[in-house]
Amino acid sequence: MPCLRPLLSCSALRLIAGTLGLSFLFSLPGGSVAGAVERPASSVNEKLLAHQSVFQPPRLIRVSEHVVVAYGYTMSNIVMIEGDKGLFIFDTGMRVEKAELALAAFRKQTDKPILGIAYSHGHGDHTGGVRAFAPDGSAIPVYAHRNALRYLKDINSATSAVFRLRAVEQLGLILPEGIDGTIGSGGGPVVSMGGTVSYITPTHLFDEEVEIDLGGVIVRLFHAPGDLDDGIAAWIEKDGVLLTGDTVVGTHTYPILSTPRYEKGRSAEAYIASINHFRDFGARHLVGGHGLPVDGTENVAELIDRTHLVARYIMDETLRQINARKHPAEIAAHLRVPAHVMGNEAFEDYYHRLNWIVRGVYNKEMGWYSGDTLDLIALAPKEYASKLIAALGGSDATLAAAPQAYDAGEHRWAASLATQLLALDATNDAALSVKANALRAIAYQSDSANERNYLLSEADLMLGEVGLKVIAGQALSRESAFFTGPTIPDIAAAGPSSAFIQRLRIRADESKASDDALSVTFVITDRGETYPMTLTHGVMIHERPTLREADATLRLDHRALVLISDGHMPWEDVLDLPEVQVEGDNEKLHRFMNNLTWND
Repeated sequence: MPCLRPLLSCSALRLIAGTLGLSFLFSLPGGSVAGAVERPASSVNEKLLAHQSVFQPPRLIRVSEHVVVAYGYTMSNIVMIEGDKGLFIFDTGMRVEKAELALAAFRKQTDKPILGIAYSHGHGDHTGGVRAFAPDGSAIPVYAHRNALRYLKDINSATSAVFRLRAVEQLGLILPEGIDGTIGSGGGPVVSMGGTVSYITPTHLFDEEVEIDLGGVIVRLFHAPGDLDDGIAAWIEKDGVLLTGDTVVGTHTYPILSTPRYEKGRSAEAYIASINHFRDFGARHLVGGHGLPVDGTENVAELIDRTHLVARYIMDETLRQINARKHPAEIAAHLRVPAHVMGNEAFEDYYHRLNWIVRGVYNKEMGWYSGDTLDLIALAPKEYASKLIAALGGSDATLAAAPQAYDAGEHRWAASLATQLLALDATNDAALSVKANALRAIAYQSDSANERNYLLSEADLMLGEVGLKVIAGQALSRESAFFTGPTIPDIAAAGPSSAFIQRLRIRADESKASDDALSVTFVITDRGETYPMTLTHGVMIHERPTLREADATLRLDHRALVLISDGHMPWEDVLDLPEVQVEGDNEKLHRFMNNLTWND
């Protein structure tokens, strides 16, 4: 892609990117481009900037006699609960290094041992710092709801790479910090690309509730689905403190009944039910997964009640509009929460926009079909673009109209026109310039941190303006792997082997199909699991173990399975690892592997 405003020279970036396997970011020639538009002046929405300022500086906040919050150290709150016998940590932040800073601050107040850790839910900003509190070799119990195992499968699924990319864009991880890039996430401070994201598989799973005695203080963990169906909350009755995870938070943001990332385990109705349940406790203090603690029984009740009302209104008004046969885009564009529903609580778009949440609710309820039968017979994007551009007078006329719309401040329309041109020619430098800079102009005006991050990330990726920190981070990661041997992330090490068998399955390449069926049995030696895989007519099948006798058996541990299914190492090199053994017809095993696609 064209380097119109590179952070390094285009030639330098291409050289480094090629070495790191990131050449896809720089596939087009650089230089000045006829029809390109000027980059808008960098800026930040003042309302959003004021909102983000509350997350700094990092500090400890004492909520009650036995509860302290590490606030602003990382994207989410880390809560320490202290009893006579020891400590309990509720949520661990996103990065080990940031969590270590929080732990150091805690240690200035107490040197008592950590007796347990809980994940409010499976998202990485709540689990990633866990090894700061439970380093290798420790036997500290980790508590989570049983559905955490289901989410482990989701996060390691065949589409997890796209899911992670969406998360990276949402948090602005590839952006510079400050006026040119990210200023935070709307729910916490800026999250850096660097650092260690860890994970420990929960050792203590429960269904409804469990109590932990810290000595004079009881922590009651109970199921409270919200962001995910593994959501839990904590009640410290002695201090009247309720820890609500991400379901009720003090960030003045709309309840997140859905997300653009899309998550199978998020149910709007379960989310609302959890909010309603929180009201039963009569808490004197509330600590959400993000934002400042809320103190005072009346203030806590008001936040819970208004969050419940707003969530219920969003859900039910969307359903009413569905029943009125309104188009999902129309519903999302026009749905507003009345002031009398919000009361004195401020709910804003700082995190996810309300219209995104509404779209997600519609999709979960009704699927992709809007009710307009044109959806059923719609033209493919390239064909639609071709006909629309012809109707507008051709490519030259459309290419002239796009910069005019941009210069007139009609940035969404400019980006839309550029998108149609790019559908016909993805290397159209002028269209890339218009779209990327239109996205930037919208982002700089946005009061949503996530919208800003999404748009600026796409713009930088389109134009090859990926910052040095991303290139350097990739370089350090690969250099480390060169000297220490291939490693896999904690979350992959904890994931089910079946998820990586699924990833391997979708590598089947129909274009390489042959009349001969090939069967290989994968035996995961450290987990005692067996997966018979048959490749027939370019389709991989593993649901029918008796389909045919195996031509070869591949015995490997879970780590080697991750390496081969994710393409972290060439499959030939994985077969040479000492923990991998091949039995049977080696030639047919090689044919089997060569009939898969390895172009990532």
